Amino acid sequence: MEPRIIGEMKPLRHFILLAGCLPMLATLAPAVAQDRMVLGVELGTRFLVSACNPGETAFPSRLCFNGALKTRKAWGADEYYVFVPNAGTPPYVRGEIRVSVINGIVESVQIGTWGIQAQGIALEALTKKYGVPTRARQEKQNTLRSRFPTQFAEWELKDFSVKLDGTTGSIDWGRIDFSTHRYRKLIGDYEKQPPAKPPK
Repeated sequence: MEPRIIGEMKPLRHFILLAGCLPMLATLAPAVAQDRMVLGVELGTRFLVSACNPGETAFPSRLCFNGALKTRKAWGADEYYVFVPNAGTPPYVRGEIRVSVINGIVESVQIGTWGIQAQGIALEALTKKYGVPTRARQEKQNTLRSRFPTQFAEWELKDFSVKLDGTTGSIDWGRIDFSTHRYRKLIGDYEKQPPAKPPK
């Protein structure tokens, strides 16, 4: 009887040992976090970038925004033109970035790119950071007179999405858009509204 009882208890001891180790393994495993930081500006956090000093926008050594270019969007967002330092900025980035803020919180960051010539390295960098795109396609843009197709890719992540448009109306310009899901919904709801009737 005793050998049989010991034989039946052995898997139970293994189970108890495994159950005891699971919390320890969970703490040892690296947490997979989706990086919300975009060139020094973090989605979903308070907008803390300060205004640029006079003349600082030409060669900024820090993140700063041009107060003269701040605009208010119809759906309630304040849009800031943020200048980024040249040092450490990826080569596909073109010009300043546009940051949309609602109630002090960063909801969207838009990056301009160098279009066709930059779309490959931009796609590679985003794929390395966020994994294989949720959706991706190539499309020949006849109006652009380019023999290279434009790359389009989207990443649907837990709290935000990323969208790459290899070109935007010109072979020299492209765009990467990082937006929280609530911000995309806000714009979508705004666009669904019927147009305002002109006063009589």
